[in-house]
Amino acid sequence: MEERNQTQAPVSVNDGAYVNFVTNLNTDRDKAAHGHFAKETSLTDYDFEAVYQDWLAKKIVNRPVLDMLRSGWYYTGLEDNQILKLSDEIKRLHLVERLAKLLIWSRIYGRAYLVLGIADSQALDQPFELDKLRNGGLQFLTVLKKSHVQPFNQEYISLEESAGEPEQPKFFNIQNKNGGQTKIHHSRIICIKHGDEGESLLLAIYYTLRNFISTNTGAASLVHEAKVDVVRIPDLMSKIIERTKDMMERFGAAALLKSINGMLVIDKEEEYSSKTYNFGGLPELMREFGQQTAGAADIPYTVLFGQTTSGLNNSGEFDLRNYYDRIATDQNWILRPLLERIFPAIFKSLFGAIPTGFNFVFYPLWQLDIKTRSEVEKNNTERDIKYLEKGIITEAMIAKQLQQDGTYDFIDDDHINALNDLAGLVDDNSNQS
Repeated sequence: MEERNQTQAPVSVNDGAYVNFVTNLNTDRDKAAHGHFAKETSLTDYDFEAVYQDWLAKKIVNRPVLDMLRSGWYYTGLEDNQILKLSDEIKRLHLVERLAKLLIWSRIYGRAYLVLGIADSQALDQPFELDKLRNGGLQFLTVLKKSHVQPFNQEYISLEESAGEPEQPKFFNIQNKNGGQTKIHHSRIICIKHGDEGESLLLAIYYTLRNFISTNTGAASLVHEAKVDVVRIPDLMSKIIERTKDMMERFGAAALLKSINGMLVIDKEEEYSSKTYNFGGLPELMREFGQQTAGAADIPYTVLFGQTTSGLNNSGEFDLRNYYDRIATDQNWILRPLLERIFPAIFKSLFGAIPTGFNFVFYPLWQLDIKTRSEVEKNNTERDIKYLEKGIITEAMIAKQLQQDGTYDFIDDDHINALNDLAGLVDDNSNQS
């Protein structure tokens, strides 16, 4: 038997990919292997503004921000009169509204800026020193879009001052209404950027969102073609050429008669039929595109569309709880550093000093139902009683925890101090006896 050496033409292989030469998987013969990712560079702020006009895009951008600010926060380490003054100052500065605009614009454009309107007798290009801020020095807060602020990339702050972030500009140029520019020191302006590179949130979901919207638009267009009347007319083409206007008026009148009387009057030699479009499978297709959009936006379908996804006993509660956990993470990673920079300026402007031991805690977004909450409170009560009997905690500590949890509104600092004083008297009497 003659032996033959069979040689095959070399086949290129994608490095680092699974290859099957029998099925041509991931070889140059595999059409899917020729696909690749390309960085999108053609989209501009104008495109993102156009997308933001759509209700779904606006909800994707706004909803997480509003949820971050919806429940607010409470303060620790402050007296009641300080909390009241602080609340009035926050309202005067429109802090919550400014934060909402700042975060929303950063999600749309990739970056946004918060300018501290500080009256300290210094030029804007001079450093702001918190220790020298006098009472009433913080006059306003204003938010600027990315297009109105340009980094001055000639001088950078040190790595120690920027917490290790390289090439952070020392100055920014603010565009004025008259076309000029104002140079401002970085200590007087706060930059909030979305993502690592400061890219728009809408960039990552642009094409997924476009596919969903185009699917909905196409479905809406099909409604107008759901039923099409077909009339066959002898010698139609010659009649159109000779008497176009008469033909249009004739069928316009026929359509009007049909809409009024529910019948169509035609000639005996003409034929009439009606074709109806079948919408079967279209709702499932629209729902599938909706789920892809929700996944790309990182917002549960339940929150984004107000509907639960299909599935046995699927109420959306698990997805909702995960969503609120993510919002709580954003509060601590994005909102907290921002407030920690703003609050010291507010305190110096309002009280002349930063209170010792001050802190703020975000209210929980996820609320337990009545039955679950009663069970939790019952377990906490039994735990507190045991620790109280063993002398691990005091009644004042329990009252303080109940105050912070918001269990009882009438527990104030005076009540807690009275419990502390009472505990001290009991200890003194025990020692004397």
